[in-house]
Amino acid sequence: MEIKYLGDKTIFLKGKKEAILVNPDGNLIDDNKLGCRTILYTSEEGRQSDLLGDKVLINGPGEYEIGGVEINGINGEDGNTVYKIVIDGFKVVVMGELKQELSEKRVERIEEADILLTSPKLNGGDGYKFLKGLAKKWGVNYLIPITSDDESLKVFSDEADVEGLEAVESLKLEKVDDLPDGLEVKLLKPFK
Repeated sequence: MEIKYLGDKTIFLKGKKEAILVNPDGNLIDDNKLGCRTILYTSEEGRQSDLLGDKVLINGPGEYEIGGVEINGINGEDGNTVYKIVIDGFKVVVMGELKQELSEKRVERIEEADILLTSPKLNGGDGYKFLKGLAKKWGVNYLIPITSDDESLKVFSDEADVEGLEAVESLKLEKVDDLPDGLEVKLLKPFK
């Protein structure tokens, strides 16, 4: 499985059999170089259309299964959807910018996760403490902030005590055993 950050809020997840685009703009959807069949959005902002030809569009809460990838969308209470995606055996949680903290009931619905991809902002502010708490509850191994806002990334890095951490092109994992022990913060370079 491979994870790339394509800029803005867009994430590319590539498994052995399926690829998923999260929060893409219309140009990226039209440009099918990535070969993604599944498109999902974490919020109502930016959603393009319900008509995407042969693509599978996931616009909100529900349980889905596409090509062996399980996707569980949970209502984030504020018009956002939090997704738990099981791809190649990895449990990946994708959250956009939450306007408020998730209720305990919603946190429990996730149960566990290996990787947390999220905006470093919560309610327009900085949310490392909240995100670290979620990561601990879910047993997350990689916490990956997704943003093109250098200032919020700097604040997040300071709070996470990972200043100077080098961003990588992508996160590639072959098997679940490749996950680190404990929590690591990873930064992804926008892929061009």
